[in-house]
Amino acid sequence: MLTYTPNHDNTAPVPTERPWLLLLLTFIWLWPGILGHDPWRPDEPWVTAVVQQMLASGNYLVPALDGKAFLRDAPLYYWLGAVFAKLFSPWLLPVHDAIRLATPFCMAAGLAFAGGAGRELIGRRHGRSVVLILIGCFGLIVTGHEMNPVVAGFAGFAAAFYALTLALRAPALGGALLGLASVWLLLSTSAFEVALVWLLALSLPVFAAWRSRRHAITLLMALLIAVPLCSLWLIGFKSSHPLAFQLWLDAFALGPFNGFARLAFFHEPGYYSKTVLWYAFPAWPLAMWTLYRSYRIQRFKRPMIQLPLLAFAVSMLVLTLSSRQSSESALPLLLPLAVLAAAELDTLRRGAAAFLNWFGLMTFGLFGLLVWLGWLAMNFGWPERLAGRAHYFSPYYVPYISFIAAGFALLATLGWLWAVTRRHLRGRQAVTNWAAGITLFWGLGMTLWLPWLDAAKSYRPVVDKMMVVLPDDVQCVATDSRNSMARLSWRYYAGLELKPYIAGETPPCDWQLVVRTRDEGLAEPGWQVLWSGSRPRDKDEQYGLLRRQP
Repeated sequence: MLTYTPNHDNTAPVPTERPWLLLLLTFIWLWPGILGHDPWRPDEPWVTAVVQQMLASGNYLVPALDGKAFLRDAPLYYWLGAVFAKLFSPWLLPVHDAIRLATPFCMAAGLAFAGGAGRELIGRRHGRSVVLILIGCFGLIVTGHEMNPVVAGFAGFAAAFYALTLALRAPALGGALLGLASVWLLLSTSAFEVALVWLLALSLPVFAAWRSRRHAITLLMALLIAVPLCSLWLIGFKSSHPLAFQLWLDAFALGPFNGFARLAFFHEPGYYSKTVLWYAFPAWPLAMWTLYRSYRIQRFKRPMIQLPLLAFAVSMLVLTLSSRQSSESALPLLLPLAVLAAAELDTLRRGAAAFLNWFGLMTFGLFGLLVWLGWLAMNFGWPERLAGRAHYFSPYYVPYISFIAAGFALLATLGWLWAVTRRHLRGRQAVTNWAAGITLFWGLGMTLWLPWLDAAKSYRPVVDKMMVVLPDDVQCVATDSRNSMARLSWRYYAGLELKPYIAGETPPCDWQLVVRTRDEGLAEPGWQVLWSGSRPRDKDEQYGLLRRQP
């Protein structure tokens, strides 16, 4: 009665894929865009600056920026970034590339836990299906490859989900993992995400499989681990930074609900329902197939349906009640949808599998062709019209050809073409081809186009051009205290500390850097404009170097 075995009526077909090839595909997916470019907005300049200050000050308990607590994000991702920066910078990698290694570390952990959950709930070989569905989702393409603290939260959610599946078979191990996942979530996200996981855990006994002593042992073990470890950080935070702790408690502790003193509810109706349509594709159509099959053959009493369905419903309900609307907040929705999608993947009708494969062939084939044509245009000037557009959007780009990158891109393209032209596809092979297509698309873009993208998105060219105009003997350059991105960029790329002043006050220096929109203009009475510049096609940030007139 107390033993759970994931033995289902639909036995998996004889495998045709090779596990090491699927692991290789996942490994390849993890890396494009991680190395070789400057910090990009919106999050990377902030993360880099916080980690640098953490390393310089030796204060690791609470993230800080300009000597003040930086409470927007929890500290765990910054800790991981600091570890990688110490290990690999500057002897091997620039500091921003070293910090960015925290992202594939967290994503690999999250995918491993997700695979374990799929194997535990559905059965052998289904864990890899969950992973392939996840890496095929559009929502993870950018988020899973940028310097962003939310990826640490993804790993925590995956670990907690895996722990709840283990509660059916190994309650002590599941409880230990759930406790550690709760600590990880508090240190990587907020108390809201911890509460979300525990709301799910406490709701599971509505199903018979979790209405047992085993699940009670899991919860007790988790509490015994989570409570003291979470308390260590909270007590240390409060004792060392009491004012910052109170501010965090009041305004940041509940994540998308703000904090206990500034609770905020609701946002645009239907935002997450609409976001899931693209963010979780192709997981959600496959999950709908699972629900249809489960209804037809009465499988809703199976844990492999109950846990992910409840996890999705609880997450969607709580996110709908929250005040924040962002695609990154939808990350908790991906894993339960991927598990649901994998549950009946091997029963997907051949016509549906062929359509998914055809759609992937058309979509990624078209995008792959555009990437190759764009690479030819930006480096060789052909096609001429496309070359003109490439220069328009990234005028700072200097043609650069890496034959190693081009060779790998060509091999990847040929391998993908071989994969998608196989016949007699089933659901598993169609999902594999889709994951290979999205990996190809992202990989091509982040190898062939990476220098071009970096020239357009980085602040380095803007800073360099301004520093050419600024005389070497100038020691004091002021800027409005609200120009945080300018202060970060000039500090990082030029080592210049811009002196902040409050808007409306007299600038404390004879030189100042102003940031305006194009409509506002740069001229000011009593000041001479010596230089102006901006990132390509950026209408919101026009920079100007001004000198006070005598």
